This record gives sequence, structure tokens and C-alpha cells, in this order.
Amino acid sequence: MTQFSAKFQGQDFTITRSGYTGEDGFEISSTGPNVVAITEAILRNPLVSLAGLGSRDSLRLEAGLCLHGHDINETTTPLEAALMWTVHKRKAGDQRLKFIGE
Repeated sequence: MTQFSAKFQGQDFTITRSGYTGEDGFEISSTGPNVVAITEAILRNPLVSLAGLGSRDSLRLEAGLCLHGHDINETTTPLEAALMWTVHKRKAGDQRLKFIGE
């Protein structure tokens, strides 16, 4: 769950390690004309290949990660979505075991 900014050929990029796919990888985000240039530069490495959304979804499902709007939404509680591991049981000043997002 880290993020930093970087530059490639003068273009700003945001690089994150959210682990969203359940894999040990990176997400690179940017707008502008140099997106193609950085993609081509990364793909010159023979150890790198593109992965589509189908790959992302199968990996996140294997890791037990939910996609908002697909697996969970505003009407699904963390308990119903088997996400209690993401909710702290005790809140500062409140010793009850209650999810405060209700």
C-alpha cells in the first residue's frame, strides 16, 4: 500500500503497490502522450508481459479481494462480503465491536 510519483521522458506518472491483484506487482497511472512510450519501454524487458482485466480478476478472486460495484456495494456490509479482516474491531473511545460505516 505505497505510492510515489515518477517522471519518464518529462511525463508525470503515479506508481502504486496496492496489491490489488493479489500479486506482488505495480500499477502505473498517467495521462498524456507518453503513456505509449513508457509502455513500450517496459515491454522491452523480456520478463514483462501485458495482462488484461480477466487476469486481474482471476488473481484478485484467488487472493479473496473484492471489486466495488461487482462483489460489494453500498448495501453490502463487510461481514456479508467476508471482509471483516479489513475492519478494526475496536475503535478509539468505543469498546463495542461495531462497524462504524453503517
